Amino acid sequence: MFRSILRTTGVVACSTLFLSAGAFAHGVAGKRVFPTTVTIDDPAVADEASLPTIQYQRHGASDDDVALHQTDISAEFSKRITEHLGISIRPSYTIIDRTGANNSYGFGNIETTLKYQFLQNAPHELLMSAGVTREWGGTGAAAIGSETTGSTTPTIYFGKGFGDLPDSLDWFKPLAVTGIFGYRFADVPTRTSTVVDDDGNVSLRSDHSPDQFVYGVSVQYSIPYLQANIKDLGLPDFLGRLTPLVEFAYSSPATTSNGVRTQGTIAPGLIYSGDSFQLAAELLIPATRRSNASTGFIFQIHWFFDDLFPTTLGKPIVDWF
Repeated sequence: MFRSILRTTGVVACSTLFLSAGAFAHGVAGKRVFPTTVTIDDPAVADEASLPTIQYQRHGASDDDVALHQTDISAEFSKRITEHLGISIRPSYTIIDRTGANNSYGFGNIETTLKYQFLQNAPHELLMSAGVTREWGGTGAAAIGSETTGSTTPTIYFGKGFGDLPDSLDWFKPLAVTGIFGYRFADVPTRTSTVVDDDGNVSLRSDHSPDQFVYGVSVQYSIPYLQANIKDLGLPDFLGRLTPLVEFAYSSPATTSNGVRTQGTIAPGLIYSGDSFQLAAELLIPATRRSNASTGFIFQIHWFFDDLFPTTLGKPIVDWF
């Protein structure tokens, strides 16, 4: 009953938010341009692609004989259906290197997201969106641990710049935060079964993942905003296009966990904003012991189709006709 109520509430809330609209450009609120973040999704709807995103992290014990090295290579393609409504698809490929054992590799489960940007407040540099992400269970390879069952995650996204601070705080105006908060519904409720091994030892096994809260935030300091709106420091072009940031991404069990604990990463890094593309590089630092991982990294090249193909791929589908 609790799951049904939450599921219905989440879908209805997102559907209701889809009914409010205004005209606005991708990732822009007043003087603020929100860059595309890497470990959490940004609040904008756009025509763009992350191609590729490469993530590396080591899991398991510190002993190299039992350590597991995982490399994920993914892409994400996003397309606006209307000015404010967009859809994206994210395929991925994983390589798992076990020292002293056979490697595993294969495609992960496909993820799709339907997102609606329902608020832009220029004076307060505020963006908000609502969306639903679907992981399609059984579309990935079992060899890399892809789940056979899927999940659905209604999510709220926001971005807030601090350009509305008093002039006495000019140097804080380039600051911005973005964030997400979602509730991931597992297709199959968590079931616990009794397992007896060959020695007669009895243990409990969780057959499926619990529902989870999925949440995160990024804290950014935009050098382009500083140069254009506060004070031109005469920086070289490369430095003037950088945005230092830290991203925090977490998931926590919302129903009976059966051993699942809060996991998360802290990701400090830099974003370089080009005229039609973006480069991002961040460290991936485990935020909890349960993450069972060493520090890794993530790198992404992001392409903006509205700049590259303004008359075709860079405009909403409804404008094609």
